[in-house]
Amino acid sequence: MPGLGVVMSSLGGLLRGLADAALPQTCVVCGEAIGGGGLPVCESCALELAAIRRTPYCPRCGRTMRPESVHERECALCRTERVWNVAGLARVGAYEPPLRALGIGLKYRGRERNGDYLGELLAAELSRLGWPAELDALVPVPMSRLRRWQRPCDHAEALALGVARRLGLPVWRAVVRVRHTPSQTGVTSRAARFANVAGCFTVRRGVRLEGRRVCIVDNLLATGATIHEVAKALRRARAKEIRAAVVSRTVLAGDVQADSEAIEEAFPAA
Repeated sequence: MPGLGVVMSSLGGLLRGLADAALPQTCVVCGEAIGGGGLPVCESCALELAAIRRTPYCPRCGRTMRPESVHERECALCRTERVWNVAGLARVGAYEPPLRALGIGLKYRGRERNGDYLGELLAAELSRLGWPAELDALVPVPMSRLRRWQRPCDHAEALALGVARRLGLPVWRAVVRVRHTPSQTGVTSRAARFANVAGCFTVRRGVRLEGRRVCIVDNLLATGATIHEVAKALRRARAKEIRAAVVSRTVLAGDVQADSEAIEEAFPAA
């Protein structure tokens, strides 16, 4: 039986659909007027998003990566990094326009249409990978209470509910944040990011995950520090397998730029 969060998310989707049919709509990325009843993005932004979603990536660390650079489900870069303590990582695309604009609109402006659309894109990627049948639940990265007061919405939970509504998976709020720290956005170095979130998360009292396969959900991955720490908490609760799903992965040195004109030549449509 679906949880209350999934039911409320479904109700919210229905209400948004009714509003879309009754009111003039604009593209959630660029603000251009669009026809009602279709995608929440204009044709131009939809084409940009399609190009970003075609960009191949490493299934362990999420870096933009040519398929031939991935060996046994990991790339040469993450093979030497001990922080990737998840069984697999799914993403929609690189943190470039227009995904960046969608994420910022959700996280800092509380735009529900952005969250619903991003949830749809992330659900499509999980389906493409065949994950829904292999997962027991989605686990959103939790906010501290202070951060929740500062932000217009809980973006990770909004994304998880959007994915859950489409895939029929439950959302388990199994992890809580026990320590408030400065936002990772203002922390620049890799080492400082890991130190900033060290020991921040724990599993709720009484939660037991023996034999369960769960997927952490968040909006953005940079160094992997936050997902690393959440996965540690889930592993202490004896989760059988832990995966992660994010909307975006930051573009690092050596990555193919998702907004480059060369993307169509490097990775043409099938």
